[in-house]
Amino acid sequence: MRKLGFTLAEVLITLVIIGVIAAMTIPTLLGNTNAQEFRTALKKAISASNQALTLQYALEGVGAGDFSTADELVKGVFAKRMSLIAGSATIVQGQAGLQTVTFTNGCSGGAVFVTQDGLMYCVETSFAGASNGTTDPTAIGKCDAFDEEPCTSSSNTPNMLIDVNGAKGPNKLTTSSAKPRDIYQAMIYNQKIVPYNQATQEVMYDKPAATSGSN
Repeated sequence: MRKLGFTLAEVLITLVIIGVIAAMTIPTLLGNTNAQEFRTALKKAISASNQALTLQYALEGVGAGDFSTADELVKGVFAKRMSLIAGSATIVQGQAGLQTVTFTNGCSGGAVFVTQDGLMYCVETSFAGASNGTTDPTAIGKCDAFDEEPCTSSSNTPNMLIDVNGAKGPNKLTTSSAKPRDIYQAMIYNQKIVPYNQATQEVMYDKPAATSGSN
């Protein structure tokens, strides 16, 4: 009785072909998965930080413009309205008596905190609140009550960095929405936090932004 089957050579050739196809497609699939995770985490980070700022203003009438430094803002808003790691009262980089957290890349000595879900935030030293917080619509300055001016010493410099996966790699700033990384820029206003620069906006909203810049 004659038996039909594959020869060893045929099986090996088939396995080689499958291996080549897998080597070509798996990195792309993994890259797409990571990109989607970064997108989802960025939206969560912007939403959570906005909710903290909105809640603080609703309950105590205090906005970002009522704080003079990044440390004060973190302690006065985010530590009170967000769940930070280790149950600390606040987590600020370099602050005596508090847990020290170092941002993964790009934070120039600002106030750093990490939430229970692993999101890492840095409020940059360029944050410049309490410069007016005015209700005068004719006033020109930073961090105004109408959210027309950001809380920063330079309108061209973002005052918040967000690492959406904490200390895990690649710890690189996103400069193109075609290749999302894990670090993004945001801008803090008196009562809101918005994605900064076109790449972050495109990742956040899943489409090209109408304009680039701080809005």
